[in-house]
Amino acid sequence: MNDMTKTYTAILYTALLCLFTFDASADDPPQFKSEVFNTGTLVYSDDFNGGINRERWGAPTKDKQIKNGNLVVSAKFQSKEEAMKALKRDHHLGLEPVVHLNRIPKKFVCHMRYKFEKKELSAGRPSFQIGHHMIILSYLEGGGHRIKLPDGPAFTVPESKMKLNEWIDLIIEYKKGTIRISVNGCSKTYEHEAVTVVNKNDKNGPRFSLKGGDDSQIVFDSVHLWECKD
Repeated sequence: MNDMTKTYTAILYTALLCLFTFDASADDPPQFKSEVFNTGTLVYSDDFNGGINRERWGAPTKDKQIKNGNLVVSAKFQSKEEAMKALKRDHHLGLEPVVHLNRIPKKFVCHMRYKFEKKELSAGRPSFQIGHHMIILSYLEGGGHRIKLPDGPAFTVPESKMKLNEWIDLIIEYKKGTIRISVNGCSKTYEHEAVTVVNKNDKNGPRFSLKGGDDSQIVFDSVHLWECKD
């Protein structure tokens, strides 16, 4: 074997080794990290390169589409007249994007990358509900976020600089009485008797509920969910 052949062989070997290493890394499960729990079992992981997971998001509908590796949620109808004609009612008309991430464990860690696409904030929108109508994560004017506990206090965190139309790296660690929320690396732990995701009137919970408001979209890039034990 001459020197030129040896060189080509070495280059080919290196390229194949890199390719196999990349494939193995791509298939590796997301790494569990937590400040609240020691261990967790991965129960749902999605980078939205396949179909919609019915168990977690419900049946695929026209307002939930996977596009370019993202789950994109839009309004079901564009006008009140169109909605009333289709639904035969004058309420809950689907004029804003609404989506639920179902089957949230009693104790969990969730890593999520998402954003709300919307021109400006409006009253109560966008809203990320950790537990349906329970713990509310919302935007602050000028940047940052607010945490509102059900029948409890609210906390403002301007230093997270959370803004509309920008990707949010969110980590939620939860057990009843304690929740740790990290937004773009800005982390705070809240311990309070009002910390709960359980809504006794919600027959489909516990779950996350996201609502965008008028003229908006909700876009998910990835979701990883672990069930935890103390």
